[in-house]
Amino acid sequence: MTITQGRSRTATRRTHRRRVSARPRHSLTPLPERPPPTPVEVELAVPQHRARSSRSYLYAALLRCALYLGPLSVAAAAAEPLARVAWPVPLVTLLLGWAAAQALTCTGVSIARRAGSAAAARHVGLGFAGVTGLWCALVWVAPSTMVGPDRGLALVIGLGGLGTLATVTAALVTRSEAAVVLWSLPCWALAAITLAEIKPVGTLLPAAIVVVVIRAFQPVVLSGRRSRQPRATPAELRRGGGYLIIGASQAICVGLVWQAGPSGSAAPFWLPLLLAVPILEALIGWHTGQVESGLDTTDNSADYHRHVRSVTIITLAGLLPPFAVGIALALAAYRLPAGLPGLVDTQAKVLGLAGGMLLGGVFAVTYLLAARRRTGIAATLAAAPPATAAALPFLPLPSSGPLPDAVAVLAATHLAGLLVVAFLTQPAPPPDET
Repeated sequence: MTITQGRSRTATRRTHRRRVSARPRHSLTPLPERPPPTPVEVELAVPQHRARSSRSYLYAALLRCALYLGPLSVAAAAAEPLARVAWPVPLVTLLLGWAAAQALTCTGVSIARRAGSAAAARHVGLGFAGVTGLWCALVWVAPSTMVGPDRGLALVIGLGGLGTLATVTAALVTRSEAAVVLWSLPCWALAAITLAEIKPVGTLLPAAIVVVVIRAFQPVVLSGRRSRQPRATPAELRRGGGYLIIGASQAICVGLVWQAGPSGSAAPFWLPLLLAVPILEALIGWHTGQVESGLDTTDNSADYHRHVRSVTIITLAGLLPPFAVGIALALAAYRLPAGLPGLVDTQAKVLGLAGGMLLGGVFAVTYLLAARRRTGIAATLAAAPPATAAALPFLPLPSSGPLPDAVAVLAATHLAGLLVVAFLTQPAPPPDET
């Protein structure tokens, strides 16, 4: 979901940057004192560090993708209850939960570095407790047309969705992704049972969600220390605010493309997203890893800038296929034979595939910019599609419908993001020392 921030630009000025220890920056356990390495040990340690780094980003990307399957499996297992509530219920749940997850992951990672995993998990729990209270208030005051005939069912669905997103966030800030994925296997099994139409899951799904929530927040439950909860610094709050805008904008984009599709059909829209997420996660992890490894493998700022420039060019080559495929699908939708049976539905499905592909590319560009400390640019880019979609009805421009307009806006945003990444050849600015 979010990538931990890299080292500052000032590190490029150091004359001795090669490190023997490959300790990850998120590690909270102090290392014992070691004697200075010999020159032979230094030369032998650098290739080993590179090999470990190349394996670590792939493992981290796959682990995050497996972690994201938890909320998806819960949504699949809850297909029957979701059909009995109004469509704003899942969309508002996604909006609140995804925005909170982005912001709390960003600030929670920083708190974990300073105060430990228990404080970070407590920070996430308090944040989602506030979001849960907001959801309960919304269900209480919303008209029945917005929540459906069963207000209690809408409340439970929202709580389940927020709970699953809270587990993902807690796992990321406490570095317990593997354990949470393992404890999410019952949710996967319930989703498979639901898709196979073997039998209704009933109350098994809420029980499975509760079990995962307890495991994700285990540091809070088992922590025996009573200490003051650390507060986020102003710099962390600003960065978290940027991620809050990113998460809210992404959720709104998902809702726009989903509702603009044929009768709210989600299958064509989700397919390219599900296929693109693992590849794009690995690409972003590789990019950030290569940029940071350049601090260890280059001797001066000029060499480091050339290294970052080369990494950016390769990253652009990886970000171009979603844009090219999305544009090709959008053009193909308008070149279908006029006499094709069910032309309107077929065209809408192809446009849905194009929208999902372009949206996945916009997500990747946004996260890449945020990981390189361009949080303000990333937030602006993420907010551009929903802001443009809201302004289109008031502009004197021709409109082909909600779905074609959404695809056009996403294509323009993706292209703008690629141009921004193309100029992102300089190292990221140093973090605020506040």
